[in-house]
Amino acid sequence: MLLCVVVGLLLLVVGASTLTRPAAPVAAQVRPDAPTTSAPGPAPPGAAPSAGAGPTATADPSRKVVEGRLDGVFVADRGPGSYAGADVSVPTSADSGRLYRVDVRVEDGLGLDPDVVARAIGRTLDDPRSWRSTGRARFSVVPLGQRADLHAYVVTPGTTDRLCAPLLTRGEVSCRAGDKVVLNAKRWVLGADAYGSDVDEVAAYREYLVNHEFGHALGRSHVGCPARGRPAPVMLQQTKGLQGCTANPWPSVTRG
Repeated sequence: MLLCVVVGLLLLVVGASTLTRPAAPVAAQVRPDAPTTSAPGPAPPGAAPSAGAGPTATADPSRKVVEGRLDGVFVADRGPGSYAGADVSVPTSADSGRLYRVDVRVEDGLGLDPDVVARAIGRTLDDPRSWRSTGRARFSVVPLGQRADLHAYVVTPGTTDRLCAPLLTRGEVSCRAGDKVVLNAKRWVLGADAYGSDVDEVAAYREYLVNHEFGHALGRSHVGCPARGRPAPVMLQQTKGLQGCTANPWPSVTRG
């Protein structure tokens, strides 16, 4: 009789635990190994949306590495629309070409360090394989508050849509709008299928994202894949696919 009472009590405890455990939220989460992309609508001349959701993004995605893959990294669908500016300088090492000064803003609540983001953008733009390789442009990142020609934003998908309007980014891609280079934090953190979701692959995708959107700031338009198996031009919308080319983040590889 005593044994039956004990078993009955155990079943009640287990049953209560099962019934009261909250369900894990899934609707707002985006897995880094399955990013989704949507084709943007047609863009008016002079700017184009480009292939560049859970409460926060991880400031350093490498801290969430599981067997070489990003795990448990999320980006909010929408943010407050306020920004923290980077307070670092990344001067150009190039000595030819028009100088563009760039400041960097990161939307509040993303969990991304603006100075870390600014250094990543500056390193990419000052790489000899970037647009400085043309001899016609060079970029220096300056602290917020100094004179700047271009303004880089890393923001939530919802804020991307607002800053890029009337271009249709649909929460998925990035754009250049006037003097704003708007980088979708969803793409910055998670990358894109064309590059993969390993840490090094996401880092390479960020280089592509920066070079592609700043290419628009230099007046470059979208192009297609020149031939199957060739490196993709950086102005190919690689976020949406490679059209038979191979992933390539650098302008100097294909000159376009």
